[in-house]
Amino acid sequence: MIHYLKIKNFGPVKNEAEINFEVADSIQEDAYEIRMGDGRKLLKLAYIYGANASGKTTILKAFDFLRKILLSPAGDKAQELSFDPFLFCEDAYSKPSYFELSFYVDEIRYLYTLNFTKHSILNEKLVFYQTARPTELFSRQTDPEKRLTKIQFGTKVRVPAREKDLLESNTLHNNTVLGAYAKTNVDIPELEMLNKWFSTYLLGLVTSSHDLTELTAELIDRNPKINEWIDTLLYKADNQIAKVIVPDWNEQVGIPSDQPIQILRPESLSDKTIKRSPVGSLANVDRFFGGPSERKIEFFHKIGKDDIYPLSIQKESSGTKRYFGLGGPLYELIHGSHLLCIDELETSLHPDLMKHFLQVFLVNSTRSQLLITTHNLSLMADTDFIRRDALWFSEKEDDGSVSLFSAADFDTTILRKDASLINAYRVGRLGAKPNLGSPYITLVD
Repeated sequence: MIHYLKIKNFGPVKNEAEINFEVADSIQEDAYEIRMGDGRKLLKLAYIYGANASGKTTILKAFDFLRKILLSPAGDKAQELSFDPFLFCEDAYSKPSYFELSFYVDEIRYLYTLNFTKHSILNEKLVFYQTARPTELFSRQTDPEKRLTKIQFGTKVRVPAREKDLLESNTLHNNTVLGAYAKTNVDIPELEMLNKWFSTYLLGLVTSSHDLTELTAELIDRNPKINEWIDTLLYKADNQIAKVIVPDWNEQVGIPSDQPIQILRPESLSDKTIKRSPVGSLANVDRFFGGPSERKIEFFHKIGKDDIYPLSIQKESSGTKRYFGLGGPLYELIHGSHLLCIDELETSLHPDLMKHFLQVFLVNSTRSQLLITTHNLSLMADTDFIRRDALWFSEKEDDGSVSLFSAADFDTTILRKDASLINAYRVGRLGAKPNLGSPYITLVD
């Protein structure tokens, strides 16, 4: 579980910004919370609101950047790290950036700090808390001129000299220690455990432009039970959808439109007459596209009392395709332990459907977290649903930098305990709104 992430000099984030999943005081316990072994309570879900270009997505990108440098390190010394620092200043690329990640693995809290530039990992340190005092797992220093790295393990971590030398030799100046471990043939149990945890827990970033169709289809390939689960999820969105058929990846070509479907008839629909809708003159077969890979995926619609018609995913609405694509990641969140970042979750989804998606996650997940950005203000209107400590705002300052703050940070002089969140946001008391001014545009000669 993620406790918090602090970032500095990363994209538009100039000064330190922190996204924190810790439960605030005086908030009534509900489905949002998970209790850690040391008694700390963490949130499953956090939202970030803000105007366009206010830095919301940057917070999500920070998690994705961290995932990549911990699991997929650079392959050679000439490769630069894939990020930009804060650019609205002089000598931007000479100033170091900073991350601090607090997280839990098997109920043990870890604290990881990282200083880096576009060219090098300058230093990093990982400690853990079996007691109130931290125990060092490792620290690392880099000589950026010589591009050489030195690793020091804590006194309570036993690493044979040979293993340490191999790891150190593979820790390039632009690699993290855990990233180097991922590509080194050594056995260090403490790092092995963390490598497995990061590779499983951090699922990455989903943007509004991502087509998740094939990802969900591949999850169904590995576990057909997911198909039935997604059928139920989609029925909530459209009660005419009786079932979705996702055949093997190699079955790519459709069936002639003038023939009844035999192979793809769902067992639950065996007593129905399945018909194909007439769509122009289709003497030849159709070809269907489901995401980046060509695959025939069909949605079976119950029309009227008895008739069921298949419709290719290519002909479904954007919202239906989006919800199907999100179904696979949602299943993984509920049945596993992961963090997923979703940018603009509301894309192509009705506000009620988006809320239902979040409710399904909150009620059914036990060890996962979800971090989203959104412009859907209707969520703020339901005080029984959205928590103040889960509600974050991103705002652009006059110097082009980004500040990040929580609704729980406001005192009662600005936001009373019983005040309407949506009304306070709309009138600008919470900030993080676009400053639009008059709709009239005056041209200057």
